[in-house]
Amino acid sequence: MSHAQKPQTGRTIPRVALLVETSREVGRSILSGIERYARLYGPWAFHLFPGDLAQQIENVKTWDATGIIARIETPEVAQTILESGLPVVGLDLYEEHKAPGHPLRNICEVSVNSAAVGKMAAEHLMELRCENYAFVGEIHDVLWSREREESFCRTLYWAGFRCFRYKPHRKDLAWTDEIHELARWLQELPKPVGIFAAMDVRGRQVIAACQEYGIRVPEDVAVLGVDNDPLICRLCSPRMSSVILDSETGGYQAALILDGLMRGKIREKISFQIDPTGIARRESTERPPFDDPMVNEALRFIRQNSMIALSVQEVANYVRVSRRVLETRFRRIVGQSVLENICAQRLERVKQLLLKTDMKVSEIAEACEFGTDGYLSRFFRRESGMTISEFRTRERR
Repeated sequence: MSHAQKPQTGRTIPRVALLVETSREVGRSILSGIERYARLYGPWAFHLFPGDLAQQIENVKTWDATGIIARIETPEVAQTILESGLPVVGLDLYEEHKAPGHPLRNICEVSVNSAAVGKMAAEHLMELRCENYAFVGEIHDVLWSREREESFCRTLYWAGFRCFRYKPHRKDLAWTDEIHELARWLQELPKPVGIFAAMDVRGRQVIAACQEYGIRVPEDVAVLGVDNDPLICRLCSPRMSSVILDSETGGYQAALILDGLMRGKIREKISFQIDPTGIARRESTERPPFDDPMVNEALRFIRQNSMIALSVQEVANYVRVSRRVLETRFRRIVGQSVLENICAQRLERVKQLLLKTDMKVSEIAEACEFGTDGYLSRFFRRESGMTISEFRTRERR
């Protein structure tokens, strides 16, 4: 479908109701794509109805919209859209919406290419040579979750692997109850295992269950999510890898289709699929660098705590061995002492802060527990062979 033409001068400004969640990265990216289209071909007037959409129904009815882009999650939202008689683009329609005879069956749709997502997830985890594989779906078993599951398991099957599937005994379990059921299932899986979670929120729950029951990530369980929500992925410990979706393009296409509907240029059902563009690789699917689990655990602990003045004894306490045992095995396997690795990780963290933030040297010294900017400057010169100003000058070039 070609791009819509820029609206003619004097045309009434479209009033577009957006029933799109803002709490997740995928929703915010879709909204960014819609805004980009309106900036190029608008102006449009928007009314955003985030949060609990069911509570916004009356507002949608009274706002006098000329078009709707909506994630239709409840019968109330579906009924309001049908009663409005307005042009609408649905986001990831549910299975019942696509059933023969359903009044929403023929509306235009933008959805995620879940088959491509599942295939990409399987290929990434197989690169890690996990030996075993499993899937954890959205708890209500919605259509897009099942499509990701089927594609993931099918890709594994053709490569000669089986796929374990987590199925909670109830779909209305509170997370405080489900975490124990999920953790017991994780404990029973053969290890090492690569787990694909249907979305980032679900992946975070898998990692939380592993933490609760002492299951190591990624040594025993590698975890991969979907959506690449930066906040959710980085709140996990270790940080979670995730399939990246081109959601902003999806939002742009939703606006493009809606514009055609509102102008009478589109009269048939049009569907657009959001493709995955790659994997955001983080520690949850990072292949352990060495065969020694204790050394790998120590390395990860040092990296995760590079913002603090970590001692060798604290590392030994964390991996539950004596300082002497840790030092001996660490030097033999890694080729440097524990203290040398701590300093290297702290230097790398300081470099990142110097390059990617506007923090002053004194602020970095305080944030990284160096005490004073003078001590930080001496540390930086000793470890890198150059001053901070020389480093910044070189990197700017």
